[in-house]
Amino acid sequence: MTTKRSHYWRSAALLAAGSMILGACGSSEGDESGGTGGSGDPGSEATEAGEAVAGGSAVFAVDSPFIGFDPNVTPAAQDARVLRQVFDSLLFLDEEGALQPWLASEWAVSDDGLEYTFTVRDDVTFTDGTPFDASAVCYNLDRIKDPATASIYAIGLIGPYESCAATDPTTAVVTMATPYAPFLNNLTSPFMGINSPTAAAAAEPADYTLAPVGSGPFAITSFTPNDRVELVRNDDYDWAPGNATHTGAAYLENLTFQIIPDPTVRIGSVRNGTVNVGSNVPETDVAAIEGDPNLALLSQQQSGAPYQLHFNASRAPFDEMAVREAARAAMDVDAAVDALYLGVFDRAWGPLAPTTLAYDSAVEGSFAFDADEAGRLLDEAGWVLGSDGVRTRDGERLSITYLEGSPNREKRQDVATFLAANLEAVGFEVETQFQQVAPLQAQSQAGDYDIMGLSLVAVDPNVLYQMYDPRFIPSPGRSGFNLSHTDDETLTGLVNTGQQELDPEARAAIYVDAQADVIDQVRSVAIYVPTYTLAVNGLQGIRFDAEGYPILYDASLIQ
Repeated sequence: MTTKRSHYWRSAALLAAGSMILGACGSSEGDESGGTGGSGDPGSEATEAGEAVAGGSAVFAVDSPFIGFDPNVTPAAQDARVLRQVFDSLLFLDEEGALQPWLASEWAVSDDGLEYTFTVRDDVTFTDGTPFDASAVCYNLDRIKDPATASIYAIGLIGPYESCAATDPTTAVVTMATPYAPFLNNLTSPFMGINSPTAAAAAEPADYTLAPVGSGPFAITSFTPNDRVELVRNDDYDWAPGNATHTGAAYLENLTFQIIPDPTVRIGSVRNGTVNVGSNVPETDVAAIEGDPNLALLSQQQSGAPYQLHFNASRAPFDEMAVREAARAAMDVDAAVDALYLGVFDRAWGPLAPTTLAYDSAVEGSFAFDADEAGRLLDEAGWVLGSDGVRTRDGERLSITYLEGSPNREKRQDVATFLAANLEAVGFEVETQFQQVAPLQAQSQAGDYDIMGLSLVAVDPNVLYQMYDPRFIPSPGRSGFNLSHTDDETLTGLVNTGQQELDPEARAAIYVDAQADVIDQVRSVAIYVPTYTLAVNGLQGIRFDAEGYPILYDASLIQ
């Protein structure tokens, strides 16, 4: 068997990739060790079984349903695993975190950071026959900005986008209302994949999201909700990014993403060969897969915000700093992660994952599990332990609601059960609630919780803006990622300044301060780093992009 673990370690200095005035010449002959691909990257390919051979079909099993495949709209990581095969991006990030050309062959940024000029390729065609050009870039950016599109995630990636002008077929000039340092990095995301303007304009949004049209190596042919999505090879594809290991069309003729929620069935299907790839491998199966000579295990940490528990500071009891500190001290995060993830997931420490630009390792070990200290903090805050094991103050019980989603993604319900027991041991009264998507969203929007978990995939530390700027506090009818209800002048200033700072070293320092603030003010408690695991049978050449999404362009069946 083959085990591959791939990590994107990036220094803070590489924030320059998102703010420098630079240009690059792009072709399919780029550095093949870039990204996570090529023989130079020891974490990118499923096997080294032999030379790739074109042809055949592969099945990729996932654990949960898809929402839709319009990159301008969907926020779901599951959807992005399909988007990455269907849509191309203007730029990509190599394994060092440096920007490289893709659909855009050159780019430049004005000194004031307000204007981006892209020179785009003139040899690209969408799978509906529409030529890709500068106007397609402008169409997609304008469409994301348009409220009628109801963009959920991409709208946050374009920041203070103001307008776009196609000054000629290969030149797009993008104007920002204010400087926005993450913009170039964000353009590498599958959520910023470029739609065919012809196809998107011709269909109703609800219909288009089920059968969108890109310029990528595969095209969607059918989608059966709660079952599968079928893709077919784009035989005309000849504009792969420079980190690909071959040129021309993809090797696989057909690709199916099949939904198999039961992990036993999903991984069993990999073992018996009816499925080539099974995602989210149960931790208890990892050792057996590693010991099976017919299988390969891939593991890719995802960048952005690790899974963390946010304390709702807009209501009692977590509006008190001492109570938040006590809750953090009461949680034995190491024991929970070790027991539940068996070394497959790393313990997280702060609001950014270690693979994210500007991650500050100083957050590691900055606090500790200490049940005695938790009790002392609660005692000092006036919470008296009762004979029933629950603390009270002025007649009020120390009761909290711990809200988590259902189904049990990545054992997050097990995390809740484990840590709720920790909290109860020091005098909290904990009601754990596991909710399906619709009631979870409604309860989050109402602010009817005290602890709620969240992880976000992103390449740029600007993800902190989405989690801690007050504009993203959920409210009735409006979802948001500021689950801690943080409305603090200091942190708001940091995350907004970080967006606009174009000097890479200064920008990295801002995010170091922001990470420290989250720790010092106990706005959240990081639990684990989401790690995408794959069990692979009979397929080679799988790579990952900078956010940890699989790339199947170079994948081929093992003969």
